[in-house]
Amino acid sequence: MASSSAVTRFALVSAIAAVACVRVDGGAVELSWVVQSLAGAAITDCGCADPPIHTVRLVLVGVGGSVAGHRPCDGTAQCDFPCHRQTGSTAFDIRETGSGEAYEISVLTVDESGVEIPKQQVMSPAPILRAVVKGQVTETEAFQLVAGCRAECGMNGSGVCARP
Repeated sequence: MASSSAVTRFALVSAIAAVACVRVDGGAVELSWVVQSLAGAAITDCGCADPPIHTVRLVLVGVGGSVAGHRPCDGTAQCDFPCHRQTGSTAFDIRETGSGEAYEISVLTVDESGVEIPKQQVMSPAPILRAVVKGQVTETEAFQLVAGCRAECGMNGSGVCARP
């Protein structure tokens, strides 16, 4: 018969394993971003961007083969990230790409009311192409978002657009 400490250890390890498991139905996409002013200064508070940026939305569009036109982020909260975090990652549920297939990866900015901010007000880079592999994280370079600096924030002595 097993000792009570062995049973306790088994129960503890089983509980930790159950909590630590991550469902893997595809690959994940991880991104990061920085916000800069039109003059090239850092904007460290997304609320100081003009207009203020509340959310950064990941946009994925499949290109080629069986993923062509597939848009796994449309209408899902998992692809919306608070701007101040400057990073985000999807779950492992992005359909894997095969030979000749990729995803166009881009970002949109969203205001506090949930409305997308026009690209003329907050500029972002053109989409990049990346393959997605099941069980792996697809990383991107940091996306540079460019916006004006709100008048109530202004440039501090270090040349950063920030609240006084």
